[in-house]
Amino acid sequence: MKRRATVAVAAALTASSVLATWAFDATSASAKSYLSISVGVALSPPKAVFMAPYVAQAEGFFAQEGLQANIISMPNGLNTELGTTAGSINFGLSSATDSVEAAAAKAPIHAIASYGAKLDTECVAAPGYGTAAKLRGQNVGTTGIGGFAATTLAACLQPLGLTLADVHQVVMTRSQFVGALATGAIKVAAFHADDAYVVLHQIKGSTVIDQEFKTLPHWWYGGIAALDSYTKTHPVVTEHFLAALILANNWINNPKNFNALVNLTVRATGEDKAAVVYALKFNIGAKSFTTAINPASVMWTARECKTIGDISVVPTLSQIVDSHYLVAAQKLVKSQAKG
Repeated sequence: MKRRATVAVAAALTASSVLATWAFDATSASAKSYLSISVGVALSPPKAVFMAPYVAQAEGFFAQEGLQANIISMPNGLNTELGTTAGSINFGLSSATDSVEAAAAKAPIHAIASYGAKLDTECVAAPGYGTAAKLRGQNVGTTGIGGFAATTLAACLQPLGLTLADVHQVVMTRSQFVGALATGAIKVAAFHADDAYVVLHQIKGSTVIDQEFKTLPHWWYGGIAALDSYTKTHPVVTEHFLAALILANNWINNPKNFNALVNLTVRATGEDKAAVVYALKFNIGAKSFTTAINPASVMWTARECKTIGDISVVPTLSQIVDSHYLVAAQKLVKSQAKG
């Protein structure tokens, strides 16, 4: 696997790359004893698509399930994956392709649920470059040649009838996209919905040419991974963790809670309120806030990972996903609802 590293490196990365933690709200706790868990989120600060654990924390769902969660914002998915593999993070939220790659490498780790079932990215073109004729032969932004970066960039171009061969890929960090688009250094890039809103309002005349969950409807975007050794020795904790996320997603998807969700997301992300509203509506509309795992999407994504060269052999569903904890959590939530 291209991105695999040693457990020792993973531990070092986890220790050095923690940028922020979401503090446990002591006012929601009582004299009850809480079990501590660490939850890694693959972006710092997080984007709206990652809000389920933050909601579970703020609305008391973790506490309800007897858990005290330390939510750790990591710089990226790779550090989250490595931290989970090392055991420094109990539950890691990162790209679902990380779980596919781990399975292909026979790593002792499985995806146990989703956190963002659909891609939350939008493709934005610089002013005057929203057509195939204008974009052909131009520089476009990407975070890497090949892999998931190539897949999302190809999805950007697809609605215009273009392929990667029709443009010049310029590798840069995602944080550089806005400036590069504004100065004309690149003409197109894929942004998280939150950032897409900012770009569209900062760069007059820029346009959305693709919402990628529509172009890649079967792509499994966000997975929650855990070490097999942890889940097997902590099955009850794992089930209650997932139950808290199910409750959080139910809360998120309830229109009555939208204003409260916006305020919570602004606090967690530090983003402008208007950008948060845009991103939340985008993800809710895409039906992204769910723990559910679609087996067909898992295997479609796994085959795509092989096609783009991330893996050499397509792993089986059972090698990628262990869904029995999620099934137990769903039953737990139903039993709690019945009282």
